[in-house]
Amino acid sequence: METAKGMRLHIAIFGKTNSGKSTLMNLLTGQEVSMVSDAPGTTTDPVYKNMELDSIGPVTLIDTAGFLDDTALGKKRMERTRRVIDEIDCAILLEGVEDEFLEEIYKKNIPTLSLRYPFPEKESILNELKTLLKEKKKAPGLLDGLDVREGHFLLVMPQDESAPAGRLILPQVQTMREILDKGYTATISTLETMEKSLSHLKKSPDWIITDSQVFPEVYERKPKDSKITSFSILLARAKGDEEIMIEGARHLMDLGENAKILISEACTHAPKEEDIGRVKIPRMLRKRLGEGITVDFSRGISFPEDVSDYDVVVMCGSCMFQRPVVQSRIERAKEAGIYVTNYGMVIAALKGILDKIDF
Repeated sequence: METAKGMRLHIAIFGKTNSGKSTLMNLLTGQEVSMVSDAPGTTTDPVYKNMELDSIGPVTLIDTAGFLDDTALGKKRMERTRRVIDEIDCAILLEGVEDEFLEEIYKKNIPTLSLRYPFPEKESILNELKTLLKEKKKAPGLLDGLDVREGHFLLVMPQDESAPAGRLILPQVQTMREILDKGYTATISTLETMEKSLSHLKKSPDWIITDSQVFPEVYERKPKDSKITSFSILLARAKGDEEIMIEGARHLMDLGENAKILISEACTHAPKEEDIGRVKIPRMLRKRLGEGITVDFSRGISFPEDVSDYDVVVMCGSCMFQRPVVQSRIERAKEAGIYVTNYGMVIAALKGILDKIDF
């Protein structure tokens, strides 16, 4: 199984048209990934290529459209290129990167590697990238910072009509992998088999991790000495800022039917009949705040440049996004003076259990 996008380090190549971006992309991947031509503006949309770097792990290389493109589509191409800044962990800078663009990269403390054509040997470039990425602060894991005693977890994973057939959703897979990596143990159950699973354990699990939608039911059945959280809240801790998101959820509960809310989902799958972001959360919010609320949606990489018209931005768990994307969106909301939260926090607040969740 290929490593998920949200778990890969992202490295982008920036430079003016015909500075060798696509040539460098092909050199690093060892494949003809990007079209190479003397004609300006050959690369239009960013080109993504997944690969493995020894001692670093899974990365995604991104070839971008060039600066100083005076063609009719030049401005639109540059809008796409500028968006890439929000999702990268490292930038390779070739000739002709605009000062304003560089300021944005430096503002975000993104490590940079400057190169000029003709390029050094591939191994030399890769070694420099490894050094830069090793020095970059590692993103926290899903379970980092949890008060773990015996190291045993109970994962309660509802399998209703919204669950994908034949597979688990990514946050569940990521959590189980981290439990294995840290040498912990886990018991897995559905809501229906939770009590049976608990009866087989000699001791109560340290933590019970579940889906936010069944928080109250799981809370009622959990042992008193077990702590409880959700997959979505674990993601909020690892990729976002849990304190900001808790505050955002509480603020949302105090709004009325004039509220304007943006629900931002990382996935671009076709919404299901009872989709959590498109159907369930808006329905719960209307029941709580009033039918007059306005709910807008954004999906995938699409996110408004200006969110100042909204009262709250509600993000999904963002398992498909890497940490820089989530941090960038939180920062954009903060700069506009807008509250931000995520699905797990909102559902916990709507179900009256936010103060009973352990962080």
